[in-house]
Amino acid sequence: MTIQILIVDDEQPIRESLSGLFEDEGYLVSTSASGEEAVARFRKSPADCVFLDIWMPGIDGLETLSRIKQINPDVPVIMMSGHATIDTAVQATKKGAFDFIEKPFSLDKLLIVLRNAVEKRRLELENLDLKFETKKNIPQLIGDSKAIRSVRKQLDKVARSEQHVLLQGEHGVGKSIAARILHEGSSRVNVTFVKFKKYNLTDEAVELELFGYEKGAFAGALQAKRGRLESAHQGTIFIEEITDIPIFVQKKLLHVMQEHRLQHVGNPNHIPCDVRFIIGTQWSKAELLERGDVLKSFFSQLQPVVISMPRLRDRIEDLPQLLEVLVADQVAHLAGEPVVFGEDVIRVLQNYTWLGNVRELRNYVERCHILCSGQTLTLDTMLPLNAAAQQGMSFSSVPDDTVLEDGFHDARKQFERSYILHHLNKNDWNISKTATDIGMERSQLHRKIKSHELTQTDQ
Repeated sequence: MTIQILIVDDEQPIRESLSGLFEDEGYLVSTSASGEEAVARFRKSPADCVFLDIWMPGIDGLETLSRIKQINPDVPVIMMSGHATIDTAVQATKKGAFDFIEKPFSLDKLLIVLRNAVEKRRLELENLDLKFETKKNIPQLIGDSKAIRSVRKQLDKVARSEQHVLLQGEHGVGKSIAARILHEGSSRVNVTFVKFKKYNLTDEAVELELFGYEKGAFAGALQAKRGRLESAHQGTIFIEEITDIPIFVQKKLLHVMQEHRLQHVGNPNHIPCDVRFIIGTQWSKAELLERGDVLKSFFSQLQPVVISMPRLRDRIEDLPQLLEVLVADQVAHLAGEPVVFGEDVIRVLQNYTWLGNVRELRNYVERCHILCSGQTLTLDTMLPLNAAAQQGMSFSSVPDDTVLEDGFHDARKQFERSYILHHLNKNDWNISKTATDIGMERSQLHRKIKSHELTQTDQ
């Protein structure tokens, strides 16, 4: 998950300095010079965190905060000011501000506040995932297609065993739900289910998060911390993407699988750790071995059961049923009246190539609920997917004549934007992996993302 930050300040030097700082930390950054511009940008492409100046011409920061919170009440907004009063800070807090920082900025303070806000956003997104994964607290894969019925049958058989499982499929197909089903159907159901995803963690931080550490194990380790594996003892852990786990950590995981014990970082002693591993990946077993992202011993020694999850476009007949569940989920989470999708709109959605699968569909339904609550959507009022999607096509299937009338520069720019977006979505917006796949420097890819104004809501 790549975090999108919106910086709102009427002073260009501040926008540029904050952009440079956050981009160096691996975040995607967009900027606005006024409250009005920020609200319009946020409505079109919601950010995961907002840095918002209080004193600006036009609508001030407090009013901008109110309008942003109307669009998304959960987004963390960090207020900035060089001469704010206590009363102003209190007002901002009452309106839902996440934190308040004063100018001139302390860079360390900025990054600490940002990381806290990002962690809050990450936990909220995980909670949304869990809410979608459960209907009446029972994990379900929605649909009656032959493909999804086959997967449900496989999961039911495997759940009762103690075998480790590899769930293979594109991003957004429901691997997290399948992992929960495996846990709920196992003898470990009354013990913890733990989910792990790398997000923006460094390789070293992945090791610390999974294995835990002792007080004094490294600079800044002021107290000991349990790792995810220890928390999952006698239960199940789901690692969302095995290629995100560095090889040296995979070796330690393999030791846990074989020996049923682990070591905290900074402690030579072993502690018991009996965990069932469910491993997710977007790659096939052959691709994993060819790429070298995964130890061959994972397969040669563990021989996990492999279950392939179908893409949404391969079970598109399930889309109406998915819409029904997703709409109900939005009403339960955000309140408001349900959105109704007309038959013509459903046909358009069924003709669209959902590269982001069910996750992309869920994001689309969420946007519809926020902006069109209580409305019946028609072909004239439905929210756009993208230019190609309105004709029921993915970018790769757009006919050549759609750009033949453009000048060469515009046509090349359109292809470049679609090309980069395709690979970002394919890699779940993992910047390093995308840069490697397309043969581009990471810093250059960041500049391209910014110049094309790409966000994770783009498909």
